[in-house]
Amino acid sequence: MIDIKQKLSELSLTSENAIVIGSGILNALNIRESHDIDVIVDTETYNRLKQNPQFIVSQPLGLDVLQYDIYEIVTGWNMTDINKVYSFEEIFENSTVIDGVRYNSLEFLLTVKKIWVGGKNPREKDKKDIEIIENYLKSSK
Repeated sequence: MIDIKQKLSELSLTSENAIVIGSGILNALNIRESHDIDVIVDTETYNRLKQNPQFIVSQPLGLDVLQYDIYEIVTGWNMTDINKVYSFEEIFENSTVIDGVRYNSLEFLLTVKKIWVGGKNPREKDKKDIEIIENYLKSSK
């Protein structure tokens, strides 16, 4: 499994300036291994990282994304299926800290994956993740 805490520390990312989004929390809870690290950061941190020549700036969904190695770093989580961009601050409100790393909450991820499955391009892995997350939440009550 990826040591997310170590990888984030390499970029001076902390629980105050960065939130691992997407399936990273599944990795942290030992539910499912993730193979990349999607991170939402505050604007100041994004601008600092953008100066690093290792990062390539792309715009896969209309927002700038910093890409390098296993990282994808953004300032907003673009939910094109519902025309909504979640800001760092909004995700921060729906986050949890595990072993010193801030993640979007499992409940928030479940909501997002249900939106994706009901959207234009549903992915099989999201359907499986919904089932895994729902089972995990039931068993942890």
